[in-house]
Amino acid sequence: MAQTAKTQQSRLTPSPKALQKALEQSARQAQRLADAFGMVVPGVKPKAASSTRTPR
Repeated sequence: MAQTAKTQQSRLTPSPKALQKALEQSARQAQRLADAFGMVVPGVKPKAASSTRTPR
């Protein structure tokens, strides 16, 4: 029974590598949306090409 509980928890808790990958994917998606609407994502350093834009 303890083995089943352990298996269940590992499926619900992603590995640190998987969390990092998901975070990077989310950041890329947020940046794409922000670029599409001319907004700035707080906490994300703008790329050199987008630094010429003026934030609204």
